[in-house]
Amino acid sequence: MLYEDMSYFLRIFCQNPQSVPSNEITDFIRDGWYFDEPPNFEVQPSTEAEDETHWKCITIHYQPDKRPVRIELTLNDQLLQQEIEETIEAIRQSGQLNQQQNLVEKLAASKQIIAIENDYLGLTDAAWEMLDSLEAYLAQKLSGIIYAPDDGFYNEELQPIYKLETPIGIG
Repeated sequence: MLYEDMSYFLRIFCQNPQSVPSNEITDFIRDGWYFDEPPNFEVQPSTEAEDETHWKCITIHYQPDKRPVRIELTLNDQLLQQEIEETIEAIRQSGQLNQQQNLVEKLAASKQIIAIENDYLGLTDAAWEMLDSLEAYLAQKLSGIIYAPDDGFYNEELQPIYKLETPIGIG
């Protein structure tokens, strides 16, 4: 299994504290028919250990030669606050903090964050389609704002709320 390690984290900042069971997420992906072969899912902790609402990570193995997609749930107050502060700092660095006060307030009110780790450069078109659909679904269900680092913030219909102006020339 050789794949470049270009981790990219999409985050959904959710105002709704409701739990989305792991089986609802895996069923959503499976029922979407995004892939030629049904993906394999690894849920941690396993669903046998507790009920489906106590998951911390779902790994989606969608193609043998591709790095899997990982969905991580952050409910821990300390981690949650740290991620919220780092994201608000990105807005501050863009020089738009005052103009984006409504967005900042919504981010600050987040009750949970769902992070989706993926291989930005190696993801297949089908996997991107699955991610877009899943982000929109979770953002609608949990009153979420989607954050794509170095790009911007999006609503539950994947429409831009605020595009980050980032300097080109990294690397």
